[in-house]
Amino acid sequence: MTLTESKPTILVIDDAPANLQLMSGLLQEDYRVKAATSGEKGLKIALSVPQPDLILLDIMMPEMDGYEVCKRLKADQLTKGIPIIFLTAKSEAEDEALGLSCGAVDYIIKPVSPPIAMARIKSHIELYHQKKALIESQKNLAEEINEAATYIRSLLPKPLEGKVITSWQHIPCSSLGGDAFGYHWLDEDRLGIYLVDVCGHGVGAAMLCISVINALRSQTLQNTDFGSPQSVLKGLNEAFPMEKQNNKYFTLWYGVYDKQHQQLTYSSAGHPHAILFTGDSNASKEFHALSTAGIAIGVMPDIEFKEKVLPLGSTSKLYVFSDGVYEITQQDGKEMSLDDYTKVMQESFNNLEVLQTEKVLEKITSLKREKGPFDDDFSIVELILNT
Repeated sequence: MTLTESKPTILVIDDAPANLQLMSGLLQEDYRVKAATSGEKGLKIALSVPQPDLILLDIMMPEMDGYEVCKRLKADQLTKGIPIIFLTAKSEAEDEALGLSCGAVDYIIKPVSPPIAMARIKSHIELYHQKKALIESQKNLAEEINEAATYIRSLLPKPLEGKVITSWQHIPCSSLGGDAFGYHWLDEDRLGIYLVDVCGHGVGAAMLCISVINALRSQTLQNTDFGSPQSVLKGLNEAFPMEKQNNKYFTLWYGVYDKQHQQLTYSSAGHPHAILFTGDSNASKEFHALSTAGIAIGVMPDIEFKEKVLPLGSTSKLYVFSDGVYEITQQDGKEMSLDDYTKVMQESFNNLEVLQTEKVLEKITSLKREKGPFDDDFSIVELILNT
Protein backbone atom coordinates (compact mmCIF):
# COMPACT_ATOMS: atom_id res chain seq x y z
CA MET A 1 0.00 0.00 0.00
CA THR A 2 1.40 3.42 -0.96
CA LEU A 3 1.43 6.41 1.36
CA THR A 4 -1.21 8.16 -0.77
CA GLU A 5 -3.55 5.18 -0.64
CA SER A 6 -3.21 4.94 3.14
CA LYS A 7 -4.39 8.51 3.63
CA PRO A 8 -8.09 9.24 4.18
CA THR A 9 -9.80 10.63 1.10
CA ILE A 10 -11.62 13.97 1.07
CA LEU A 11 -13.85 15.14 -1.76
CA VAL A 12 -14.14 18.92 -2.14
CA ILE A 13 -17.15 20.14 -4.17
CA ASP A 14 -16.99 23.85 -5.08
CA ASP A 15 -17.65 25.70 -8.33
CA ALA A 16 -14.83 28.22 -7.64
CA PRO A 17 -11.40 26.92 -8.78
CA ALA A 18 -9.67 29.26 -6.34
CA ASN A 19 -11.48 27.67 -3.40
CA LEU A 20 -10.62 24.20 -4.66
CA GLN A 21 -6.96 25.16 -4.95
CA LEU A 22 -6.98 26.68 -1.45
CA MET A 23 -8.52 23.63 0.20
CA SER A 24 -6.34 21.19 -1.75
CA GLY A 25 -3.23 23.01 -0.59
CA LEU A 26 -4.47 22.93 2.99
CA LEU A 27 -5.41 19.24 2.96
CA GLN A 28 -2.92 17.51 0.68
CA GLU A 29 -0.26 16.84 3.29
CA ASP A 30 -2.59 14.73 5.45
CA TYR A 31 -5.27 13.62 3.01
CA ARG A 32 -5.85 12.35 -0.47
CA VAL A 33 -7.92 15.08 -2.15
CA LYS A 34 -10.48 14.72 -4.92
CA ALA A 35 -12.15 17.79 -6.42
CA ALA A 36 -15.36 18.51 -8.31
CA THR A 37 -16.50 21.83 -9.80
CA SER A 38 -20.20 20.99 -9.81
CA GLY A 39 -22.74 19.04 -7.82
CA GLU A 40 -23.32 16.57 -10.65
CA LYS A 41 -19.59 15.77 -10.90
CA GLY A 42 -19.38 15.51 -7.13
CA LEU A 43 -22.15 12.90 -7.02
CA LYS A 44 -20.30 10.76 -9.57
CA ILE A 45 -16.95 11.04 -7.79
CA ALA A 46 -18.58 10.14 -4.45
CA LEU A 47 -19.49 6.77 -5.96
CA SER A 48 -16.02 6.06 -7.36
CA VAL A 49 -13.46 3.87 -5.61
CA PRO A 50 -11.99 4.71 -3.21
CA GLN A 51 -15.01 6.51 -1.87
CA PRO A 52 -14.33 9.63 0.16
CA ASP A 53 -14.08 9.49 3.92
CA LEU A 54 -15.51 13.00 4.11
CA ILE A 55 -17.05 15.54 1.73
CA LEU A 56 -16.51 19.32 1.92
CA LEU A 57 -19.46 20.89 0.14
CA ASP A 58 -20.13 24.45 -0.98
CA ILE A 59 -23.75 25.64 -0.94
CA MET A 60 -23.92 28.35 -3.59
CA MET A 61 -23.32 26.58 -6.90
CA PRO A 62 -25.11 26.88 -10.26
CA GLU A 63 -27.50 24.20 -11.59
CA MET A 64 -27.47 22.16 -8.35
CA ASP A 65 -26.82 23.85 -5.00
CA GLY A 66 -25.15 22.20 -2.04
CA TYR A 67 -28.41 21.47 -0.22
CA GLU A 68 -29.65 19.38 -3.14
CA VAL A 69 -26.31 17.59 -3.48
CA CYS A 70 -26.42 16.73 0.23
CA LYS A 71 -29.97 15.40 -0.02
CA ARG A 72 -29.05 13.18 -2.97
CA LEU A 73 -25.97 11.83 -1.23
CA LYS A 74 -28.02 10.96 1.85
CA ALA A 75 -30.70 9.30 -0.27
CA ASP A 76 -28.22 6.89 -1.88
CA GLN A 77 -27.40 3.74 0.12
CA LEU A 78 -23.83 3.82 -1.20
CA THR A 79 -23.09 7.35 -0.01
CA LYS A 80 -25.52 8.04 2.85
CA GLY A 81 -22.96 7.23 5.53
CA ILE A 82 -20.24 9.58 4.27
CA PRO A 83 -19.97 12.64 6.57
CA ILE A 84 -20.61 15.97 4.87
CA ILE A 85 -19.33 19.36 6.06
CA PHE A 86 -20.78 22.46 4.46
CA LEU A 87 -18.02 24.95 3.63
CA THR A 88 -19.75 28.18 2.69
CA ALA A 89 -19.98 31.96 2.92
CA LYS A 90 -23.66 31.74 3.95
CA SER A 91 -23.49 32.74 7.60
CA GLU A 92 -27.11 33.10 8.66
CA ALA A 93 -28.39 30.79 11.41
CA GLU A 94 -31.23 29.54 9.23
CA ASP A 95 -28.73 28.56 6.51
CA GLU A 96 -26.77 26.48 9.00
CA ALA A 97 -29.97 24.91 10.36
CA LEU A 98 -31.07 23.98 6.85
CA GLY A 99 -27.69 22.45 6.07
CA LEU A 100 -27.70 20.32 9.20
CA SER A 101 -31.30 19.25 8.57
CA CYS A 102 -30.22 17.98 5.14
CA GLY A 103 -27.85 15.54 6.83
CA ALA A 104 -24.56 17.44 7.18
CA VAL A 105 -22.48 16.75 10.28
CA ASP A 106 -20.93 20.23 10.48
CA TYR A 107 -21.07 23.73 9.00
CA ILE A 108 -17.93 25.85 8.49
CA ILE A 109 -18.24 29.48 7.43
CA LYS A 110 -15.79 31.10 5.00
CA PRO A 111 -13.25 32.59 5.27
CA VAL A 112 -11.87 29.41 6.73
CA SER A 113 -9.65 29.35 9.83
CA PRO A 114 -7.19 26.58 8.86
CA PRO A 115 -6.50 25.26 12.41
CA ILE A 116 -10.22 25.11 13.29
CA ALA A 117 -11.20 23.59 9.94
CA MET A 118 -8.46 20.96 10.12
CA ALA A 119 -9.40 20.01 13.68
CA ARG A 120 -13.06 19.59 12.80
CA ILE A 121 -12.27 17.64 9.62
CA LYS A 122 -9.96 15.31 11.54
CA SER A 123 -12.56 14.77 14.25
CA HIS A 124 -15.34 13.86 11.80
CA ILE A 125 -13.11 11.48 9.82
CA GLU A 126 -12.11 9.70 13.02
CA LEU A 127 -15.76 9.38 14.02
CA TYR A 128 -16.60 8.03 10.56
CA HIS A 129 -13.85 5.42 10.75
CA GLN A 130 -14.97 4.40 14.24
CA LYS A 131 -18.54 4.03 13.02
CA LYS A 132 -17.44 1.94 10.03
CA ALA A 133 -15.37 -0.28 12.31
CA LEU A 134 -18.32 -0.71 14.67
CA ILE A 135 -20.67 -1.58 11.80
CA GLU A 136 -18.18 -4.11 10.44
CA SER A 137 -17.74 -5.59 13.92
CA GLN A 138 -21.51 -5.86 14.37
CA LYS A 139 -21.80 -7.47 10.95
CA ASN A 140 -19.15 -10.05 11.82
CA LEU A 141 -20.79 -10.71 15.18
CA ALA A 142 -24.19 -11.13 13.54
CA GLU A 143 -22.70 -13.63 11.09
CA GLU A 144 -21.12 -15.58 13.95
CA ILE A 145 -24.39 -15.53 15.92
CA ASN A 146 -26.32 -16.72 12.89
CA GLU A 147 -23.78 -19.49 12.39
CA ALA A 148 -24.16 -20.52 16.03
CA ALA A 149 -27.97 -20.41 15.73
CA THR A 150 -27.75 -22.62 12.65
CA TYR A 151 -25.53 -25.05 14.57
CA ILE A 152 -27.99 -25.21 17.49
CA ARG A 153 -30.82 -25.94 15.08
CA SER A 154 -28.71 -28.70 13.52
CA LEU A 155 -28.58 -30.37 16.94
CA LEU A 156 -32.36 -30.59 17.19
CA PRO A 157 -33.72 -34.07 16.46
CA LYS A 158 -35.24 -35.39 13.27
CA PRO A 159 -38.85 -36.61 13.45
CA LEU A 160 -39.41 -40.19 14.54
CA GLU A 161 -41.77 -42.54 12.71
CA GLY A 162 -43.27 -45.88 13.59
CA LYS A 163 -44.61 -46.73 17.03
CA VAL A 164 -43.22 -43.44 18.32
CA ILE A 165 -43.92 -40.30 16.29
CA THR A 166 -42.78 -36.79 17.12
CA SER A 167 -43.27 -33.13 16.36
CA TRP A 168 -41.64 -29.98 17.72
CA GLN A 169 -41.47 -26.20 17.45
CA HIS A 170 -38.40 -24.11 18.28
CA ILE A 171 -38.53 -20.33 17.91
CA PRO A 172 -35.75 -18.33 19.61
CA CYS A 173 -36.87 -14.91 20.86
CA SER A 174 -33.68 -13.57 19.30
CA SER A 175 -31.33 -15.02 16.67
CA LEU A 176 -29.57 -16.95 19.43
CA GLY A 177 -31.44 -18.56 22.28
CA GLY A 178 -30.74 -20.72 25.33
CA ASP A 179 -33.25 -23.53 24.65
CA ALA A 180 -32.65 -26.89 23.01
CA PHE A 181 -34.08 -30.36 23.22
CA GLY A 182 -33.70 -33.85 21.91
CA TYR A 183 -34.66 -37.49 22.03
CA HIS A 184 -32.77 -40.62 21.05
CA TRP A 185 -32.90 -44.33 21.65
CA LEU A 186 -30.65 -45.40 24.51
CA ASP A 187 -31.08 -49.00 23.43
CA GLU A 188 -33.69 -51.07 21.60
CA ASP A 189 -36.36 -50.48 24.24
CA ARG A 190 -35.65 -47.14 25.92
CA LEU A 191 -36.01 -43.64 24.49
CA GLY A 192 -34.38 -40.65 26.26
CA ILE A 193 -36.35 -37.38 26.05
CA TYR A 194 -35.06 -34.02 27.29
CA LEU A 195 -35.44 -30.25 27.09
CA VAL A 196 -32.86 -27.73 28.36
CA ASP A 197 -33.58 -24.07 29.14
CA VAL A 198 -30.52 -21.97 30.01
CA CYS A 199 -31.06 -18.73 31.88
CA GLY A 200 -30.70 -15.64 29.70
CA HIS A 201 -30.06 -15.38 25.97
CA GLY A 202 -27.22 -14.66 23.58
CA VAL A 203 -23.84 -16.26 23.02
CA GLY A 204 -23.19 -17.31 26.62
CA ALA A 205 -26.54 -19.08 27.01
CA ALA A 206 -26.18 -20.72 23.60
CA MET A 207 -22.68 -22.04 24.33
CA LEU A 208 -23.79 -23.63 27.60
CA CYS A 209 -26.88 -25.04 25.90
CA ILE A 210 -24.74 -26.61 23.16
CA SER A 211 -22.42 -28.18 25.74
CA VAL A 212 -25.32 -29.70 27.68
CA ILE A 213 -27.11 -31.05 24.63
CA ASN A 214 -23.90 -32.59 23.30
CA ALA A 215 -23.25 -34.21 26.69
CA LEU A 216 -26.73 -35.76 26.61
CA ARG A 217 -26.55 -36.85 22.97
CA SER A 218 -23.09 -38.40 23.28
CA GLN A 219 -23.74 -39.76 26.81
CA THR A 220 -20.34 -38.55 28.00
CA LEU A 221 -21.17 -37.65 31.62
CA GLN A 222 -19.01 -39.58 34.04
CA ASN A 223 -20.61 -42.07 36.45
CA THR A 224 -24.03 -41.50 34.91
CA ASP A 225 -26.76 -43.99 34.02
CA PHE A 226 -28.59 -42.36 31.12
CA GLY A 227 -31.53 -44.70 31.66
CA SER A 228 -32.06 -43.11 35.08
CA PRO A 229 -33.30 -39.49 34.99
CA GLN A 230 -32.17 -38.75 38.54
CA SER A 231 -28.67 -40.01 37.68
CA VAL A 232 -28.57 -37.78 34.59
CA LEU A 233 -29.59 -34.69 36.57
CA LYS A 234 -26.98 -35.44 39.23
CA GLY A 235 -24.29 -35.92 36.57
CA LEU A 236 -25.18 -32.63 34.86
CA ASN A 237 -25.21 -30.80 38.19
CA GLU A 238 -21.70 -32.01 38.92
CA ALA A 239 -20.44 -31.24 35.41
CA PHE A 240 -21.92 -27.74 35.04
CA PRO A 241 -21.70 -25.76 38.32
CA MET A 242 -22.80 -22.19 37.66
CA GLU A 243 -19.61 -20.69 39.13
CA LYS A 244 -17.73 -22.30 36.23
CA GLN A 245 -20.34 -21.26 33.64
CA ASN A 246 -20.23 -17.48 34.09
CA ASN A 247 -22.99 -17.77 36.71
CA LYS A 248 -25.36 -19.40 34.27
CA TYR A 249 -27.63 -22.25 35.26
CA PHE A 250 -30.33 -24.17 33.43
CA THR A 251 -33.59 -25.99 34.01
CA LEU A 252 -34.18 -29.44 32.58
CA TRP A 253 -36.86 -32.07 32.10
CA TYR A 254 -35.54 -35.56 31.37
CA GLY A 255 -37.56 -38.68 30.80
CA VAL A 256 -37.03 -42.26 29.67
CA TYR A 257 -39.78 -44.09 27.82
CA ASP A 258 -39.50 -47.87 28.23
CA LYS A 259 -41.58 -49.52 25.50
CA GLN A 260 -41.00 -53.05 26.82
CA HIS A 261 -42.46 -52.27 30.23
CA GLN A 262 -44.75 -49.53 28.88
CA GLN A 263 -43.73 -46.95 31.44
CA LEU A 264 -42.21 -43.47 31.64
CA THR A 265 -39.54 -42.58 34.20
CA TYR A 266 -38.90 -38.86 34.61
CA SER A 267 -37.20 -36.17 36.66
CA SER A 268 -37.13 -32.39 36.49
CA ALA A 269 -34.81 -29.65 37.71
CA GLY A 270 -36.58 -26.32 38.17
CA HIS A 271 -38.48 -26.94 34.94
CA PRO A 272 -42.19 -26.64 34.13
CA HIS A 273 -44.08 -29.91 34.41
CA ALA A 274 -44.48 -31.97 31.28
CA ILE A 275 -48.01 -32.80 30.13
CA LEU A 276 -49.10 -36.38 29.52
CA PHE A 277 -52.31 -37.83 28.21
CA THR A 278 -52.46 -41.62 28.37
CA GLY A 279 -55.01 -44.39 27.99
CA ASP A 280 -56.32 -47.03 25.67
CA SER A 281 -58.36 -44.51 23.65
CA ASN A 282 -59.24 -40.82 23.49
CA ALA A 283 -62.43 -41.58 25.41
CA SER A 284 -60.63 -43.21 28.34
CA LYS A 285 -57.42 -41.16 28.51
CA GLU A 286 -56.09 -39.62 31.72
CA PHE A 287 -54.15 -36.39 32.26
CA HIS A 288 -50.92 -36.15 34.24
CA ALA A 289 -48.63 -33.20 35.07
CA LEU A 290 -45.13 -34.68 35.31
CA SER A 291 -42.71 -32.95 37.65
CA THR A 292 -40.37 -33.70 40.55
CA ALA A 293 -39.12 -31.34 43.24
CA GLY A 294 -35.69 -30.49 41.89
CA ILE A 295 -33.87 -27.15 41.71
CA ALA A 296 -32.17 -25.84 38.57
CA ILE A 297 -28.95 -27.49 37.41
CA GLY A 298 -25.73 -25.81 38.55
CA VAL A 299 -27.20 -23.74 41.38
CA MET A 300 -26.03 -25.90 44.31
CA PRO A 301 -23.60 -28.84 44.60
CA ASP A 302 -24.37 -32.27 46.03
CA ILE A 303 -28.08 -32.22 45.26
CA GLU A 304 -29.97 -35.52 45.27
CA PHE A 305 -32.60 -35.49 42.56
CA LYS A 306 -35.71 -37.68 42.57
CA GLU A 307 -37.37 -39.61 39.79
CA LYS A 308 -40.86 -40.99 39.34
CA VAL A 309 -42.23 -43.88 37.31
CA LEU A 310 -45.62 -43.79 35.61
CA PRO A 311 -47.30 -46.78 33.91
CA LEU A 312 -48.69 -45.91 30.47
CA GLY A 313 -51.76 -46.95 28.56
CA SER A 314 -51.59 -48.40 25.08
CA THR A 315 -51.40 -44.90 23.62
CA SER A 316 -49.89 -41.78 25.19
CA LYS A 317 -49.13 -38.21 24.17
CA LEU A 318 -46.30 -36.34 25.91
CA TYR A 319 -45.57 -32.62 25.72
CA VAL A 320 -42.29 -31.24 27.06
CA PHE A 321 -41.84 -27.46 26.80
CA SER A 322 -39.98 -24.40 28.08
CA ASP A 323 -41.55 -21.58 30.08
CA GLY A 324 -41.33 -19.34 27.01
CA VAL A 325 -44.30 -21.25 25.56
CA TYR A 326 -46.70 -19.77 28.11
CA GLU A 327 -45.02 -16.64 29.54
CA ILE A 328 -46.98 -14.19 27.40
CA THR A 329 -49.18 -11.16 27.97
CA GLN A 330 -52.66 -12.11 26.81
CA GLN A 331 -55.20 -10.01 24.95
CA ASP A 332 -56.84 -8.97 28.25
CA GLY A 333 -53.51 -7.74 29.63
CA LYS A 334 -53.08 -10.65 32.06
CA GLU A 335 -49.96 -12.77 32.16
CA MET A 336 -50.54 -16.40 31.21
CA SER A 337 -49.56 -18.80 33.97
CA LEU A 338 -48.46 -22.42 33.76
CA ASP A 339 -51.90 -23.42 35.04
CA ASP A 340 -53.58 -21.32 32.32
CA TYR A 341 -51.44 -22.97 29.67
CA THR A 342 -52.08 -26.44 31.06
CA LYS A 343 -55.82 -25.81 30.88
CA VAL A 344 -55.50 -24.76 27.21
CA MET A 345 -53.59 -27.97 26.46
CA GLN A 346 -56.15 -30.13 28.29
CA GLU A 347 -59.04 -28.55 26.44
CA SER A 348 -57.65 -28.26 22.91
CA PHE A 349 -54.57 -30.44 22.36
CA ASN A 350 -55.31 -33.81 23.94
CA ASN A 351 -55.88 -35.94 20.84
CA LEU A 352 -53.85 -39.12 21.18
CA GLU A 353 -53.86 -39.76 17.44
CA VAL A 354 -52.71 -36.44 15.95
CA LEU A 355 -49.49 -34.40 16.31
CA GLN A 356 -50.46 -30.85 17.25
CA THR A 357 -47.44 -28.65 18.08
CA GLU A 358 -48.01 -26.47 15.02
CA LYS A 359 -51.56 -25.81 16.22
CA VAL A 360 -50.25 -25.11 19.73
CA LEU A 361 -47.97 -22.42 18.32
CA GLU A 362 -50.84 -20.91 16.35
CA LYS A 363 -53.05 -20.88 19.45
CA ILE A 364 -50.51 -19.26 21.77
CA THR A 365 -49.62 -16.70 19.09
CA SER A 366 -53.31 -15.80 18.76
CA LEU A 367 -53.55 -15.27 22.52
CA LYS A 368 -50.63 -12.81 22.63
CA ARG A 369 -51.55 -9.16 22.99
CA GLU A 370 -48.46 -7.91 21.16
CA LYS A 371 -47.64 -9.18 17.73
CA GLY A 372 -44.06 -10.07 16.84
CA PRO A 373 -41.42 -12.25 18.54
CA PHE A 374 -42.00 -14.02 21.83
CA ASP A 375 -40.38 -12.57 24.95
CA ASP A 376 -38.58 -15.86 25.56
CA ASP A 377 -37.60 -18.87 23.47
CA PHE A 378 -40.62 -20.92 22.39
CA SER A 379 -39.70 -24.62 22.57
CA ILE A 380 -42.09 -27.56 22.66
CA VAL A 381 -41.63 -31.26 21.90
CA GLU A 382 -44.53 -33.67 21.34
CA LEU A 383 -44.34 -37.47 21.28
CA ILE A 384 -47.11 -39.97 20.61
CA LEU A 385 -46.17 -43.35 22.13
CA ASN A 386 -47.94 -46.43 20.85
CA THR A 387 -47.50 -50.00 22.00
